[in-house]
Amino acid sequence: MTVRRSRLSSLRALAAGVAAALGLAAPVSAAGQSLSPEAAPKEWIAYAEASMQAMNGWLAEEGEAASSLRRSLEQTRPAPDQATPAVEVRLFIDKNGSVSLHGHSPLPDADAAVALRSVLNGRRLAPPPPNMLQPLRLAIQLEPNA
Repeated sequence: MTVRRSRLSSLRALAAGVAAALGLAAPVSAAGQSLSPEAAPKEWIAYAEASMQAMNGWLAEEGEAASSLRRSLEQTRPAPDQATPAVEVRLFIDKNGSVSLHGHSPLPDADAAVALRSVLNGRRLAPPPPNMLQPLRLAIQLEPNA
């Protein structure tokens, strides 16, 4: 398997990331606030897009953790011409931009969960915009094979 063949779907990750940055997935702040996409600050939307792009790059790396995760996700592909089911990841990004995995939807096996944590925990993004709702929710999936 090549990285190119198993690239993550940017479009699907972007849609989930933007919705998450807006707090649409669940009440995530102390006050349980959520926003409609129209009401979200542009900075939050831009931050979600940049975070999605960074995460796609981390998951496409050649290291053992990223490769292991991709192999596990490949096992969930319903057919060669179909994408894998989306996996939602919930990230907290501290004021310095340090990423920690707060949770995720079910993965194929325990090894995939360990690999996902290895790929994401401790990574750095730009510091989040002030008062942005967290966790940031992004969806990942492998595109159909060419």
